[in-house]
Amino acid sequence: MKNLIYITVAMLIVACGDNKTKETTTAPEETVVETTEKMVVPTNKNIECFGTIDVPPSAIYEVYTKAEGFIAKLNLLEGEHVEKGQVLAEIESPEFAQWQKELLSAKANYDWQQQHFDRNKQLYENKAISDKEFQQIEKDYLLAKSTYQGWKDQLTAIGFSENQLINNSNVKLQIRSIAHGTVVKINTKNGAKISADTHLFTILDKSHLHIEMKIAAADIQGVKINQSFFLLHNQDTIKGHVYLINDLINEDNTVRVHGHFDDEKDEEKLIVGQQFFVEVLK
Repeated sequence: MKNLIYITVAMLIVACGDNKTKETTTAPEETVVETTEKMVVPTNKNIECFGTIDVPPSAIYEVYTKAEGFIAKLNLLEGEHVEKGQVLAEIESPEFAQWQKELLSAKANYDWQQQHFDRNKQLYENKAISDKEFQQIEKDYLLAKSTYQGWKDQLTAIGFSENQLINNSNVKLQIRSIAHGTVVKINTKNGAKISADTHLFTILDKSHLHIEMKIAAADIQGVKINQSFFLLHNQDTIKGHVYLINDLINEDNTVRVHGHFDDEKDEEKLIVGQQFFVEVLK
């Protein structure tokens, strides 16, 4: 009887063990794959670049002399404003007196030949002189006219005026400003000897002042005509707009962008050659 009880207990333990094994058997874990999407966040950051204050090539005037001589008078300082036609310097040379003599001689001969031609033209029309005589008179007249005109054109091209050469005994070549602007460079002084190709002055006209910006080629697609920009000058904010965009990428991988300022008064604060950090608004 006691053995039967032991056998029954043993069978119950085995049965419980099987059920426990079944209960602890779990399904294989599922693999969870997490996916993340790369989000592109739009940016409204301004385009940053450096710019240089400049003027167009047509606003820079180089003044040379066209004759040899000596500086007789120079009353200029760098930074001085001049008007178009203003006398910048005077040059003297013994050669000028000889040129004046040649011009006056050619003019006197031309005046006489013209009167002689006019008188004989009437005689020729009245058959008072032969064709051959009149042809020679006309030839002399045209030669005198050509000689006088040649001297006048040559001396005018150098810088003399006909009135100055005819009426003045002491002739000096006046070097005049070819534009209004600021004298930014003086390359001579009183008494200096100069040749016919001496560079005397540089005149800068600031009426077309602008800024040349160098924008990275990667950013150039974000720049459009009339797009606004600004720069800081001391404590002032100077505003402007894009006027031109170049179609060439430079060796430093930038594109030149030409900008104009919105207020002309701001241009008075700026100097050609100044460099600024510029922000182009997007």
